[in-house]
Amino acid sequence: VGQRLQQNPETMKTAQAAAAGFRAVGDSFRLSAFTDRIAQMRGGSACGFEATMTRREAAKILGVKESASKAHIKEAHRKVMLLNHPDRGGSPYIASKINQASEVMMGQDRSSGSAFSQ
Repeated sequence: VGQRLQQNPETMKTAQAAAAGFRAVGDSFRLSAFTDRIAQMRGGSACGFEATMTRREAAKILGVKESASKAHIKEAHRKVMLLNHPDRGGSPYIASKINQASEVMMGQDRSSGSAFSQ
């Protein structure tokens, strides 16, 4: 098989391109690269949420800018909560984080309002 590939330059180019593609895919899907990307998306926090919710984290949860208006925050909270409400199969913990994010963004931070807060 190796001799046949070497005799046909077009087939050799195709085989080399395929090998390069496989190497690239392998590099992209290494477990360490995958876990690095997840940590980067999470902002470096091992558990996914910061110990004390910051305005930056709250904005990420709601999908708004840190400088968003109260009306925009309220609408974003409504949309995210509709998708994650416990009555619709969502997690009560995630719902409490969404509510906490809204409170932080609105300036009404209640540190111990959640049943899940530490």
